[in-house]
Amino acid sequence: MRKHPVYAYKLLSRITYLGPALDIPYCHHEQWDGAGYPRELKGEEIPLAARIFAVVDVWDALRSDRPYRKGWPEEKVREHIKSLAGTHFDPQVTEAFLKMKW
Repeated sequence: MRKHPVYAYKLLSRITYLGPALDIPYCHHEQWDGAGYPRELKGEEIPLAARIFAVVDVWDALRSDRPYRKGWPEEKVREHIKSLAGTHFDPQVTEAFLKMKW
């Protein structure tokens, strides 16, 4: 499981037009505090697109029904994401995401 960002990078890097977006699959599991993977990047070392996608990915994963569990209510997901600002997620990205209305 922890190697899927590397596998995605290797697979997608062969597709020239995806080059500008490779930071997303490669770095979306890096964490603001450096505890992520695959490269243990920290803070602003993590490309911005990957920092944004990390929040969106967790939002989608928790809000969506899965075969093994029902999706979480919106407010519970918001609180969970907020609790991870500054450790798992970029605090500024988290704040901007949580201000969005949809």
